[in-house]
Amino acid sequence: MVPLLMILILYGEFTLAFGLFLLAGITDLLDGYLARRLDQCTLLGLYLDPAADKVLTLSSYLVLGFSGHVPAWLSVIVVFKEVFMILGAAIILICGWEMKAEPSRWGKQTTFFQLVVVTAVLLVASMGWTAPWLVWLFGVTGLLTVFCGIHYILSRLRSLPADPLVPG
Repeated sequence: MVPLLMILILYGEFTLAFGLFLLAGITDLLDGYLARRLDQCTLLGLYLDPAADKVLTLSSYLVLGFSGHVPAWLSVIVVFKEVFMILGAAIILICGWEMKAEPSRWGKQTTFFQLVVVTAVLLVASMGWTAPWLVWLFGVTGLLTVFCGIHYILSRLRSLPADPLVPG
């Protein structure tokens, strides 16, 4: 759905983009619920589900930032935080150290705010509303994203082995 969502936003089809974004969110929630409820969690799913969420979030911020619906500074912050997290995880894995993949409370809250921003922007654009309160939402989301990125880096640094040559 992500490529279609990006195309719809770029062509100004915000009502369809809003509906597609909601559909993506609902199917993601339903997938997670059913996997837990039916005890169908797999190792592949543990990696693919967050990866799909990252692709949706990053793509949304890139295209909304490019089209001027989200401030460029917020798009840059969101994208670079995710890039640093991915690079950090890759370095940990390449070094053979143990990686703890469980999300933090701050990570969940940041993701929630980031998705609220995308939802709100698409809704406002689809309805043709003016929404001066979005500036505050952008600011809170930006600050929370920066804080979460710093928290992630510091917590991962604390979890690394004392001797960098010895895998955890």
